[in-house]
Amino acid sequence: MKIGVVSGLPRETDCLSAIPESERAFATFAGIGPERAEEGARALIDQGARALMSFGVAGGLSAEAAAGVVVLATTVVDGPRRIEASAEWRAAIQSRIGDAVAVIEAPVAGADRMVPTPEAKLALHEETRAAACDMESHAVARVAVENGIPFAVVRSISDPRGRVVPKWVLRCVTPAGDVRKGALAWQAVKRPWALANLVGLAGDSGKAFAGLRRVAGRLGPGLGLGAP
Repeated sequence: MKIGVVSGLPRETDCLSAIPESERAFATFAGIGPERAEEGARALIDQGARALMSFGVAGGLSAEAAAGVVVLATTVVDGPRRIEASAEWRAAIQSRIGDAVAVIEAPVAGADRMVPTPEAKLALHEETRAAACDMESHAVARVAVENGIPFAVVRSISDPRGRVVPKWVLRCVTPAGDVRKGALAWQAVKRPWALANLVGLAGDSGKAFAGLRRVAGRLGPGLGLGAP
């Protein structure tokens, strides 16, 4: 079965590079936010995908969602709606990951915009009881349900609940998800007081991407769906 993988950043889909392209039963798309994610999910279905996965990093909402912890969504919270992820696929993913990374199974909240502060993250957790949030999974879930196909969410925590993500950081990323390194460096120079938080954010992000790469190495060409 061909799988469509939707991520926010090319760096996230690059974590799947351990799986040789010639062996992959999946295609990828990267683009930040629900509109781009929906566009990508629909394009992947048009290309023959019969299952969808949201794969990448996420913000932590609960106390146990520490940096580098991988969250497998039981449900995706899309406003007032809760969309069930494939329990069978999630169990297969969990069995393949094994002890490669710390994993929790919990709801994931969709966010149309970045959730930047500890206060906002706590409020979203109290509202949804979700362990993590990201800006693509709810769009992927909607498209999957609309087309009657299974979906899974694999998200590694890059900014835990206590970490501030400056709003200007997102302005340094293109709509396609590429980081404008020059713009990011310039913004950091203009805000030297933010350096300590940025260093911490970079460390947390490094743990998240390391976790994603370890997960990819365990999932195999079929990403846990069907034959390994």
